[in-house]
Amino acid sequence: MKTKVFQIVSLSLIIIIVFSCTNSDKKEMTEHQFMGYVENTQVNITGRLPGKITTIYVDEGDTVKQGEKIAQLDTRELDANMAALNFQLKNIILNKSRVEHLFQAGALPQQKVDEIETSYEVLRSNILALKTKIEDMVITSPIDGIVNVKVLESGQMLSPGMAVVIVTDPDGTWARFSIPEKYMNLIKLGQQFEITSNTPELIYSAKVIQTLPFAEFATHTPTTLRDERDIRTFDVKMKLIDTPQHTLINTSKPGMCVYLTLKDPIIENLKPNKKL
Repeated sequence: MKTKVFQIVSLSLIIIIVFSCTNSDKKEMTEHQFMGYVENTQVNITGRLPGKITTIYVDEGDTVKQGEKIAQLDTRELDANMAALNFQLKNIILNKSRVEHLFQAGALPQQKVDEIETSYEVLRSNILALKTKIEDMVITSPIDGIVNVKVLESGQMLSPGMAVVIVTDPDGTWARFSIPEKYMNLIKLGQQFEITSNTPELIYSAKVIQTLPFAEFATHTPTTLRDERDIRTFDVKMKLIDTPQHTLINTSKPGMCVYLTLKDPIIENLKPNKKL
């Protein structure tokens, strides 16, 4: 009797093993998490001309619009030059009128008319050039954005190309990840992902806008082992998108850590044991 029961149990176990082995396709989701960093488009607001800063109209954290005044440079010397040129212009207009009347009366040759006309046009050009310089002494923002860093203060000297403030463009906010090539089949241009951060409730929506291979860079290079290959790394750039819960202006900071989770299906092919 015991022998018969043992045979039945053994047969049942064999049937279960064979049945499980013949189930050849078994799928499960595997997750891979990668850390990246938030980056922003930052613009140095500079002056074309040197000068002393008399007024700065913004402070760190202020929101500015394109064309809004950022700073004012000292224009006293330029204003004085403009006043002198305007006086010369008024005088040359009077002389020009007299010369034209004398020419029409036959008292002066054409050469005198040409000379006064040339002097008049040169003076007008100088006035326009000086007007442009005075306008350039007012420094404005070329973009809509947020003042991230205030570099200079009122009373300091500004050199050409030196930043007065640094403005961050909230529409130019993205996350950058380094992704090994074996996971690049899980990422497509235009694809959207959810990106998490170190703040549990802070989740971003992100859209893949660029994938570029790092030149001559591998995260793994075979040395002594045979039958191995380099594993290249790709630079993946994702544009962060505002969500109803979180706006980029208030939450995204350059250098902040963010995390991308990729999920891929792993198929295990289990073949039955021929010996059974």
